[in-house]
Amino acid sequence: MTAAEATAAKITSPGLMAATCDITQPGSFTANRFGICMSGLVSTYTLYSDKGAVLGTGVMNVGTDMALSASKSTWDEQITVKVTSVTGQVKSLNISYDASCTGTCVMTTAVPWTGAKTLGQGQQATGKVTYNSAVARGSRTTITSKQHMYVTSTGAVPTQPNVNWDNPWAIRCDNEVSANPGCVVPDIRTNFSLSLSEFGAAAATYGWTQNALRGGAPLTRLADESAAEENRKHTCGSLSGDPFNYMDDIVPDDSCDEFPFARTYEGGTSGFLCADIVPLLEDGKWVIYEARTDKPVTGNEPCTRGHVPNTLNTNAGLALGRFAQSDRVLDTEKYNITVTN
Repeated sequence: MTAAEATAAKITSPGLMAATCDITQPGSFTANRFGICMSGLVSTYTLYSDKGAVLGTGVMNVGTDMALSASKSTWDEQITVKVTSVTGQVKSLNISYDASCTGTCVMTTAVPWTGAKTLGQGQQATGKVTYNSAVARGSRTTITSKQHMYVTSTGAVPTQPNVNWDNPWAIRCDNEVSANPGCVVPDIRTNFSLSLSEFGAAAATYGWTQNALRGGAPLTRLADESAAEENRKHTCGSLSGDPFNYMDDIVPDDSCDEFPFARTYEGGTSGFLCADIVPLLEDGKWVIYEARTDKPVTGNEPCTRGHVPNTLNTNAGLALGRFAQSDRVLDTEKYNITVTN
């Protein structure tokens, strides 16, 4: 009677890796906001005699590619298993595979292929599994996906071997921020990007504040609109402690554009403490001016009030709302902000 066992190379735990599925580190997972990939997991199958002698081996390389959806709570994962080498009495491997998940998640399709695939050296099997998470309105759930590979060869003890691993990146599905549920990798902080070409003085205000006053610190989404309105009043409105002086002669259709945004937990600082600035486009470059001689900018202010045309102010606010939905940014969740050309 022969026996067999399989071993898998160590899978590294997630860190702040590049958000891409172009993996160069074998056996490691990488993730972005809407995807998780694993490449180069090496599993070795060893066939033994009844006296414990090695009769042969088979080496497999496993890769997975999971694509989440911002607008659905169902998603697919592509599975690929390739036999890279066989030795001795192991001429081929019989490989079956299944996946499972935790939380409110269930498997719509748990196996990437039916039964066991018999693969010789250089051959591979591919297929997909499908996950589904029912998320009630206003709720969220955290999910871990799990993988199981079952490998045999002719003459091996049929209960051996099994190779199991858990995806080290958590998945969060929610039904809170848009009309439809969706799923993300919450440990990947998302980024709100605004271009100067589209949002002009608004983007210039945010970019200057991020660089000059905030050191690029992230923002924290505030979902409560009534609380956001209170923030606006404290920074730009009746509760500011320092009236905003409109400058329509310099900035047509002038408005007070606060940063950090009112819809963040960093927002709501008294306008009395903010830097008042006027961003102007001169010779193709944005130049930041102090808005008031009686209130010089020190560089130590916690916030900014920018003199921004109302249309740009409004458009930037709408873009922020779309971003929260498209990237499923929940209340109290942090995000980065960048300003591009």
